[in-house]
Amino acid sequence: MKDDRLVRFGVAVEARLLRDLDALAAQRGCTRSELLRDMGRAEVGRAKVAAGVPAVGALTIVYDHHVRDLSEKLTQLQHELGEDVRAAMHVHLSHDLCLEVVVLRGRSERLTAIADRVLALRGVKQGGIELIPADLPGEHEQAAAHAHPHPHPAARPGGRGAARRNR
Repeated sequence: MKDDRLVRFGVAVEARLLRDLDALAAQRGCTRSELLRDMGRAEVGRAKVAAGVPAVGALTIVYDHHVRDLSEKLTQLQHELGEDVRAAMHVHLSHDLCLEVVVLRGRSERLTAIADRVLALRGVKQGGIELIPADLPGEHEQAAAHAHPHPHPAARPGGRGAARRNR
């Protein structure tokens, strides 16, 4: 059973930093404790992902669909990845640009390598991957885990991904 009790502890920080943290908490509409918990979880998650763990990720790219063979290369890569690709969404942004979001599942180091490979393709203008550490149970265990209704809270803004590119 998880030990998820709240524990009080003291932290010493500079007055200016505390004012900045309180302002950020007010901006986000949360308490100081909630903000510190969110920041702690995010940092622990980044450390886990960097160390190589089972993860889920969202690879987001904006690309020029007029670049020769790029659309075909992206589709071929998704087929090659097989079970690692869980879903994909394609949106036309303009006459030249498309947005693609690919939901991936696998080891964090493999997902980062996939993202790096996609982001390096000629015609990909911008993109990044957001990785979240996750236990990846087998399909049977996964179905059992979702056999009961429960809320899926919305992601908090401000997360960072492993691989990012902007050009």
